[in-house]
Amino acid sequence: MRLDEEAFSQDRYYHPRPGPGEKVPVQILNFTRVFAAWSPELKATLFFEKAPDESEAYGLKRVREAVILYVYDWLAGREGIIELTNAEFAQFMEVYEAFLRKLGEIQYSREKKGRKTDNVFELKESPFIIREVKKGPFSDKL
Repeated sequence: MRLDEEAFSQDRYYHPRPGPGEKVPVQILNFTRVFAAWSPELKATLFFEKAPDESEAYGLKRVREAVILYVYDWLAGREGIIELTNAEFAQFMEVYEAFLRKLGEIQYSREKKGRKTDNVFELKESPFIIREVKKGPFSDKL
């Protein structure tokens, strides 16, 4: 296994990074489970479909399981990726399931907790009321 064949670097992709208190509306395109590791040689996080067996041979550090969320950032007008931990993914799935039921807008923000920054997702419900369209003559509705 060579690093350049089975890994992809997160540095090739756009990362939405909202500032403190800022919320970015995102559209979810896809998500996938991967293994992530830091490469000091490349100074980048690399993602693998399978867990790297010989992490010491490549000098990889902090090998972990992660979820990559592919999103469309409406403010930047481009696609990007967000790396989530399992806990952040569970919180995201609650918001995503509510989004599928109620519609609205998924907003992405980042919260600083000590030395760590957490990814947070919220559902902003749509101000529009969605009604079922009934068949019938238009004159009856007037």
